[in-house]
Amino acid sequence: MPHLFKQSAIRAAAMVAVKLFGLAGRIILTRIAGAEGIGLYQIAYSFYGFILMLAGGLPTALALETARKPAQGWQFLKIVAVLLMFGGGAASLVVFRYSPSLSTLLGNPGLEHALHSLAPALFAAPLLGLLRGYLQGLGRIGIIALSEVTEQAVRVTCMVLITAQLLPLGMNQAVGGGLYGTFLGAFISFSLLTIYLSLDTHSPRPQGRSKVLPVTIFFKTSLVISMTRMFIPASEFIDALLVPSRLLAAGHSTSEATAMYGVIYGMAAIVVYAPTLVTGALSHTLSVRIAAEWQQGTLEKFNHLASLALKISWLWGIASGLFLFVHADMLSILIFNTTAATAPIKYLASIPLLVGFRELTTSILWAQDVKKAPFWGLLSGLACSTFAQYMLVGIPGFGYAGAAIAIVSMELVSSLWNLKALHIHKRKLHGILLLMLCDIGILLLAAAGASRCRQLLQGLFSELWIFMLESILFFLVAGLYFYLRCFYGGKFRRS
Repeated sequence: MPHLFKQSAIRAAAMVAVKLFGLAGRIILTRIAGAEGIGLYQIAYSFYGFILMLAGGLPTALALETARKPAQGWQFLKIVAVLLMFGGGAASLVVFRYSPSLSTLLGNPGLEHALHSLAPALFAAPLLGLLRGYLQGLGRIGIIALSEVTEQAVRVTCMVLITAQLLPLGMNQAVGGGLYGTFLGAFISFSLLTIYLSLDTHSPRPQGRSKVLPVTIFFKTSLVISMTRMFIPASEFIDALLVPSRLLAAGHSTSEATAMYGVIYGMAAIVVYAPTLVTGALSHTLSVRIAAEWQQGTLEKFNHLASLALKISWLWGIASGLFLFVHADMLSILIFNTTAATAPIKYLASIPLLVGFRELTTSILWAQDVKKAPFWGLLSGLACSTFAQYMLVGIPGFGYAGAAIAIVSMELVSSLWNLKALHIHKRKLHGILLLMLCDIGILLLAAAGASRCRQLLQGLFSELWIFMLESILFFLVAGLYFYLRCFYGGKFRRS
């Protein structure tokens, strides 16, 4: 068990580091290229992520197969790698050759340079993911974490440096050139893993080929996993297609629509999803432990862990949501050097609470082997989000609010679907809601107290220092309240 916790901690730390690198890269890119530049980046990367997820189940299927039969996993690695070389190479060539047509299809001819730059990554990234899946099956969590951090660091560094150098050539060329960092990061990370694997003498590599390989089962498993994981990339891709087109229908120019899309999805979304790094790491770390307790039948420990995780999730979600809503203007100016993202950040302030709840309830349901509910919840949320985007974003003057409603609706519907699947008793649910209202009231008082201290400090320090002191005071008080609250309250139960 300690070894399992160590692996979970390493994996969670790598995930947080990768997210922080990505967050820093987008912030710097926004300051360099502005709202229109981050909009171009976001649309192109949504397309790239959607294409990658078509084969996204292969690494996980390989990891599961390798964990069961390591020697057989090595055979599958070689077979699937050849298939991906042909498939990824074909996708890369098609995107590179037809990038003008694809950019027009995506609604912005300026994306041609970005698609050119992403085309080589469509060849390298699937092979990298497959190799990580094989190593995950062998339990080589440390080298996987190192490769993920290396890839993200190289990608972000190259993206920022290349974009800054090419900016005099124009926005489209600069952002497009910066996206070559995606291929460079994948290539260097793949090289790192290849060297490690070649030096690893403990990996099982049979001389002869296995007589019978469960190829059909393997690819069916991969397909199911790909379909399940497709929703978030599909949602982002639909956003990239639908939102700019509806903004054009509302009377905005192509440049304005791209900039507005960049503000909502490339600026505001970055800020409001940043607090979910905490709940994401919590979900990733606790998911294995929760699943183990459920399988062992130790329901009391399972209830305690689930209750504690959900309590931390909603307390952190409420506190960070209040902070985002109250300080949206300051965060927009400090991070992006513009007030354009202020209103969208306020509209999306509930995201930390909703996403944290969705992630943790999904982990709890998966631990109980309830897989269909999160699937249908995400599908329903995606449908509601798409409908809201089409109906609301096209209303003149309602672009930011309409897009925010669509984003919130997806998370809200998914969360409520998971909540229904947990089958919490009504009396227990009423108690939880009352506790949440109390938490909101107390944290509002903490925010009001911190704001009062801000008024007292006016004129004594600069606005930046006052903001920092107010933030520290609020989260210190909130942290103390978290600590006290987590020792009390009933345990979570599923009937």
